[in-house]
Amino acid sequence: MIRLLDQYDIEKTRHLFYLPNYMGVNVGDENTFFQSEKYVDLYHENFYCSYLSGLKNYKALGYFDSSGNITAFLSFYQSTDEPSWYGTQIRSKANKHVVRDLLDSAMDLNEADGRFKFYTLWSASQTKLLRRFAFSDRNNERYDYFDEHLVPAKHKCFYTSHWHVLFNRVLLPLDTVVRCTFLKQKYRSQLPLGGNI
Repeated sequence: MIRLLDQYDIEKTRHLFYLPNYMGVNVGDENTFFQSEKYVDLYHENFYCSYLSGLKNYKALGYFDSSGNITAFLSFYQSTDEPSWYGTQIRSKANKHVVRDLLDSAMDLNEADGRFKFYTLWSASQTKLLRRFAFSDRNNERYDYFDEHLVPAKHKCFYTSHWHVLFNRVLLPLDTVVRCTFLKQKYRSQLPLGGNI
């Protein structure tokens, strides 16, 4: 089962911050940025304060197994500056089919809200794996992408919304790529409403 997560799911998500790899880096390696208990506490707190506290534009979808445990989640931010959303985290102890189901649900939810493109941040060394791992056949056909820009390791992203939302204002220790994924024109039945009079 997939549903939007809320404040009652805070402790149920914590274990997903102890995964052995994050953005292609082994978090158990003591030479990495991601290795400490302090990092896990900080990132989990940042996640639940943003995505599980009822903020209007920050959402997380969780995948629940038959015992009611969260085995994966996908979080995203819905922009107020343009009709787009930002996929901010995927954390999973499950297989690629669960990740695909979560991404399909996020795409469907955002399409229903008139948001036909989204941005994601990926390790530059793993960008080719993304579509094979995370995209269902249906959405692999319906969506296309381009890589927007590269941010070298330990550098600040120049673009404000990407820096605040995708990077979380953290200098990452690896080269990263910001990707824009968009619904192809032939699958758009109408334009989203944008008037504000």
